[in-house]
Amino acid sequence: MFYMIGGVATLLFILVIIVFKEKPKHPPSRAQSLSYALASPDASYLSSIIRLFKNLNFVLLVITYGLNAGAFYALSTLLNRMVILHYPGEEVNAGRIGLTIVIAGMLGAVISGIWLDRSKTYKNLCHPNCLIQ
Repeated sequence: MFYMIGGVATLLFILVIIVFKEKPKHPPSRAQSLSYALASPDASYLSSIIRLFKNLNFVLLVITYGLNAGAFYALSTLLNRMVILHYPGEEVNAGRIGLTIVIAGMLGAVISGIWLDRSKTYKNLCHPNCLIQ
């Protein structure tokens, strides 16, 4: 089964490389045409990535997201074992705990977004030494 999925993914990857072009012959809109005209020829993907990783705020965002996602994935992966170790036979409740964690995270993200949008306190959440410019 994994060989079939790997084969299909490889075939699709090769087709994307062969069939898709970087940009169309004719721009789809006037704004895109102006964007092509104003784009510098030395702007490459690699230089964009390097410029991103020189930005301290971006690096901090990547690190904090990685820690958050890593902690969530570790907890969700080991949740069943942790619950069963202390409470044998409670597999259903382990699933409910996992569901509660996911729903709480989704609701927390929505509520935090709404609160930040209404209060305009983005900079107050950041440490004073790393204020967003």
